[in-house]
Amino acid sequence: MYHGSFEDLVLRWELDELAVRNAEAIHQRFRRLFLYLRDHPDAQFEGRLISDLIVEEAARLSRANRGDAFGLALDRAGYTIQDGVIRRTLPEMLDLPAADDEVHGLLAKHNLATPLGHLDQAIDSHARGNWAAANSQARSFLESLLDEIAYLLIPGVPTGQTQGEARRQALANRQPPFLSTPLFEWSSDGKDLIHGIFKRLNPQGSHPGLSDEEDSTFRLHFVLLLGRLLLRRLDALI
Repeated sequence: MYHGSFEDLVLRWELDELAVRNAEAIHQRFRRLFLYLRDHPDAQFEGRLISDLIVEEAARLSRANRGDAFGLALDRAGYTIQDGVIRRTLPEMLDLPAADDEVHGLLAKHNLATPLGHLDQAIDSHARGNWAAANSQARSFLESLLDEIAYLLIPGVPTGQTQGEARRQALANRQPPFLSTPLFEWSSDGKDLIHGIFKRLNPQGSHPGLSDEEDSTFRLHFVLLLGRLLLRRLDALI
């Protein structure tokens, strides 16, 4: 955006104190706008938050609409851009940004560094459009989260690299169970939520060509929401 279009923007929104500063670089003018909104989060124009109007303006100016950094960030937050308009891809009640914040907070609270590292790598890979790496790290996040929860809750649980199944069975066997068999979260025949999720996360491997932006975003959303459920449960027990 150039000075003229920025000037039109702030005058349109009646932010006169931010206008007529052409001596500044454009990035400095935007910084002042963001600082203003930080200090005035309820600033509105014609009944709408100016912070929302800024995001919509960014969507309108986004050339690719999907696949660029802005579009991928929106995908992870549960939004998409259609014809320059931001639309929700998931129900508002899921509140993915809040889920992301809560998951990161609970991982840090319980010192779960390994799943935290996998989650951050999944998000970083998704931001760069590397679907294979994002898919792999999303699955690793869920695997390591269940492993770390088992280590915290069950003394003497198997720690071998190939004994993840035994650790999940132990989470179902403990009293009270961490994974519920009546709710079909776990079962001995593999017809349950956890087994099904791992099959969905890795139907043909996480290799290039077997996923795309929509599928990778779905996998990331899925493990994030399930991770929040498991971490809330863990937090209530510790």
